[in-house]
Amino acid sequence: MKYYITFLLFSFLLFFQLSAQSLDCSCENRYQSEVFSSVNVETVTYSDAYNLQMDIYTPDGDNCINRPLIILAHGGSFIGGSKTNPTMVDLCETFAKRGYVAASINYRLATSSTVLGPFSGLFWMTNLENGIKVIYSAMTDAKAAVRFFRKNVAEDNNSYGIDQDQIWMGGNSAGACLGPHMSYINSVDEFVSGIDLSGQEYAFSLASDNGGIEGNSGNSGYSSDISGMINLAGALHTVDWIDELDDTPIVSCHGTEDETVPDECGTILNSPTNLTACGSMAIHPVISNYDVVNDLLIYDGEAHCPWDGNALYKQQMIDFVTSFVYNNIQCDQTYIEEIYSDKTLLYSFDLLGRISSSNNGLKFSVYSDGTVNKKITLNF
Repeated sequence: MKYYITFLLFSFLLFFQLSAQSLDCSCENRYQSEVFSSVNVETVTYSDAYNLQMDIYTPDGDNCINRPLIILAHGGSFIGGSKTNPTMVDLCETFAKRGYVAASINYRLATSSTVLGPFSGLFWMTNLENGIKVIYSAMTDAKAAVRFFRKNVAEDNNSYGIDQDQIWMGGNSAGACLGPHMSYINSVDEFVSGIDLSGQEYAFSLASDNGGIEGNSGNSGYSSDISGMINLAGALHTVDWIDELDDTPIVSCHGTEDETVPDECGTILNSPTNLTACGSMAIHPVISNYDVVNDLLIYDGEAHCPWDGNALYKQQMIDFVTSFVYNNIQCDQTYIEEIYSDKTLLYSFDLLGRISSSNNGLKFSVYSDGTVNKKITLNF
């Protein structure tokens, strides 16, 4: 009798602990603010074709599944930068501490030997064909990163615990350009149509020879669709790519005195010899006309990426972006689960120690490798 009471007491304590954890899987208790004190970071190669890596950030100690995923790309004018960019690290960490899965990617730069090379790449923005190749290469790399996670869901038991229907793409400066190009260009024909006539033949040939609009960076056979965009001082080559079918939510931040990436439509680096781009303040009026969910934080009188060197501006940007993302994700998780593989279920028992086959309430499952899976299903 003594041992039975002890077991019941232990079970009730465990039940309340699990109940508290399960509440953390709902939008009421995560995603709005940082609820985890630390994160885990894993470096993986997402493109074998070009040896591209990304750092994946997950909340330490979290066992929720179906978590929204935020993929971020660094800035650097397509000639520099990496996945360890401080702004990308800060964003990945704060998203992971809020309960998301986040990733910071490397992508091919203009100076890469598979794009333009170390010399020509430095001057990519002065030549239309070079510019086409640079943005196409980076865009299709980002698509491969998205596909990496959907492949993981299908082939590796979703080891990162993501919701493949809630994948956001974002970035800073050059990296912020990837999401809009991914979302607003849906075919090779659409890609070509938005480019000046002098570059259309080259654009068609480039895409046709390298895997179409999806590219050849790897993880083929899976969708690269995204469900939201985070645009931090990025741009689109032309707003003509946007049409009434483009309904992906987007949140942007941009300074009005940005002479690197124009806030409106203008030349890159504010140089008349450089290619043109249309920044956040040109993109948002167009998507607003199509009733697309969007929001724009304007840094009046500020230059390029003011949050990179100002702690107050950075926190303002983080609060603005995370609030928008939170308000535009879907949260319907009703249970928590720990994921195991290569083991056999021996038996399951309920809170009172009774052998159980029910899928409702609290259940403990004992496996052949000695692990115990604790699962609670809540019906709201």
